[in-house]
Amino acid sequence: MGLGELLAERKDAVLGRWVEGILATYPGKAASLFHGQKDPFANPVGHGIRTGTLGTLDALLAGDDVAGVRAALRDVVSIRAVQQFPPSVSVGFVLGLKGAIRAELAAELGAPALEREMVAFEARIDGAALAAFDLFVECREQVSELRINEVKRRVAWVVERAERVEPAEREEAR
Repeated sequence: MGLGELLAERKDAVLGRWVEGILATYPGKAASLFHGQKDPFANPVGHGIRTGTLGTLDALLAGDDVAGVRAALRDVVSIRAVQQFPPSVSVGFVLGLKGAIRAELAAELGAPALEREMVAFEARIDGAALAAFDLFVECREQVSELRINEVKRRVAWVVERAERVEPAEREEAR
């Protein structure tokens, strides 16, 4: 049995390990909330992590191109880009998939052919991590643009207000 078949067979276990690793990066109560609540409306972060990891693993197993993997990663990366994590933690979750797979398939990975497949699959995971970093930078740039636009809007409002007050003060001075 090849790596793809093994991963398809044990996908739920691999995803469980991977999601647990991601949730471990959150402070205690947040991690338990994100893990325990399954309702997507009550827990959009946990839902985004679960659907994003599932989509990413499916895209990697299907051999999707970079665009397909990026699309699958978007949910998780956009969530983590607005949180107060350093970039390495925000996108490092992708590399956690390697450990989840190796832990789940530890007994089987002793076979040389399977180990070669795993090395090739890990190279695809590395590519996904690079795609996640690109997405992270894009998301952070969008957040910065939003902040800059908000500051510009506030400054424009203050200037407009000051211009309205200034002529009234001139009239009173006469």
